Amino acid sequence: MQSCCKEKPAPVAENVDRSCTYDVVVIGGAFSGSSHAILLKRRFPDLRVLIVEKSEEFDRKVGESTSEVSGCFLTRVLRVGRHLARHHVAKHGLRMWFHRESGDDPGECTEMGPAFQGRLPTFQLNRITLDEYLLEEAVELGCDLQRPATIKEVKLIGIGKNELSLKTADGETREITAAWVVDASGKAAMLARKLKMRVSIEDKHPVSSMWSRYKNVCDIDSDEAVERMPGRSPEVLAQRGSATNHLMGYGWWSWIIPLDTGEVSVGVTWDERIFSPPKDGSMAERVKQHVSKHPVGKLMFEHAVPVENDNRYYKGLSYYSEKVAGDGWTIVGDAAGFMDPLYSQGLDFCSHTVYSSYRMLRSHFSGDCVQDDIERINRGYKRGYYYWFDAIYRDKYYYIGDAELMFAAFLLDISTYFIGPVRLVYNDQDMEFSKMPYDGPIGTAFARFMRFYNRRLVVLAKKKMAAGKYGDRNRDHNYLVKNSFTPGPQSMKLLFRGVRVWLMAELRLALVRPSMVSDPTPMTPLPQSGDYEQA
Repeated sequence: MQSCCKEKPAPVAENVDRSCTYDVVVIGGAFSGSSHAILLKRRFPDLRVLIVEKSEEFDRKVGESTSEVSGCFLTRVLRVGRHLARHHVAKHGLRMWFHRESGDDPGECTEMGPAFQGRLPTFQLNRITLDEYLLEEAVELGCDLQRPATIKEVKLIGIGKNELSLKTADGETREITAAWVVDASGKAAMLARKLKMRVSIEDKHPVSSMWSRYKNVCDIDSDEAVERMPGRSPEVLAQRGSATNHLMGYGWWSWIIPLDTGEVSVGVTWDERIFSPPKDGSMAERVKQHVSKHPVGKLMFEHAVPVENDNRYYKGLSYYSEKVAGDGWTIVGDAAGFMDPLYSQGLDFCSHTVYSSYRMLRSHFSGDCVQDDIERINRGYKRGYYYWFDAIYRDKYYYIGDAELMFAAFLLDISTYFIGPVRLVYNDQDMEFSKMPYDGPIGTAFARFMRFYNRRLVVLAKKKMAAGKYGDRNRDHNYLVKNSFTPGPQSMKLLFRGVRVWLMAELRLALVRPSMVSDPTPMTPLPQSGDYEQA
């Protein structure tokens, strides 16, 4: 097994033109920007790096929960595991809750998730704390910081020729030049918009999200919760409350993430083709009103109090940049694209784009030509984005509220994730983080397999709707995973289990003609009694 061994610091190669004001200007100082700057300064201590951060203080962001790939990046590439252990919450996996009627007892809700704590490091992040820590680390390593400051103009002329104009908080304007410009501006996507390369995929994935934070949330592991959920499985030995808990419904899902402050992050994400959240009241009231219709949500948020002025709303979550690298510039993190927060893979995406950009700049400042790298990164990025999207997220919200079909997806999605991306990055961080997941012939084959079963699960959901059986296993079932997902052969067993659940549903619904539902619906379509309707 290879690893990302600590690279020995080295000076910038003598044949590199260093006539600019800065070797690298990073636009944005949060996770992606600071991570990129840290990696560069650790490798080239004499590199002149400027970070331009527009905010005086960081605010909350999507990306509060990590999955295993970004956990690897944080602990094995950035090596900030001690900070994470001391200042953030250890995550106990992903857990989902399904129901059929708003009057269900919370103990009757179908539960899905691991029986034990995960084996690899993952975290519930306080993004303000993490972003500030990483920015401080970058400054301690020798990066210059302008904060608060804004980039007023960027002229991308080429390596060693880029011109930028920035404005500081006191109104001063600085004209600087940079060999490279790294856009880590987040959803503002400064360079992608400037170059007219930002592409929304709202026509394929019209997903929006709103979220708030609350105090006085009932801990699902507390004595009160245990008393009110007598039907929950005793086989779950992990702490449910430390997991990322998802409430699931037709066309929507809600996350519940505990933070180190004692507050809880709660959001609802929905497909606008098939669901509409509450429209009346403040955003915090709308989120609470929505989750309270779910029995588990009602238990947890009955007495919850929102944190004032701590709300967010994003319409059209999914987008990407046609290119993420060019002559003297790169785009990383959320500035490069975003898909969907369901599996907490936003920071996975950031990790891959940051490292691929870093590795290219590492080659440049080592004296190598990077023109081939620019072309390779752009080809792999767009292909990887669509492989990833088609394999996991396209039309998923049609079956996301059905426990049986989501259990098949849960097993298949996560086992392929561990067999592929997780295993690869833990084996060789330097190589695998520098490219997108599902790269190469084997990765492409897995992506196509995943796209196929995802499409079939969408068809099965529409068949269950036609038969009045959508959500028929959303009550009094326990879909538990007792063998931990690992980046090795053991996950193959879980993959085969997922295939079996999927094929059993295919067999049972073989003669049902699918139905297309397009109008927004209540929380979960209620199953009707009777046999499956045959075509």
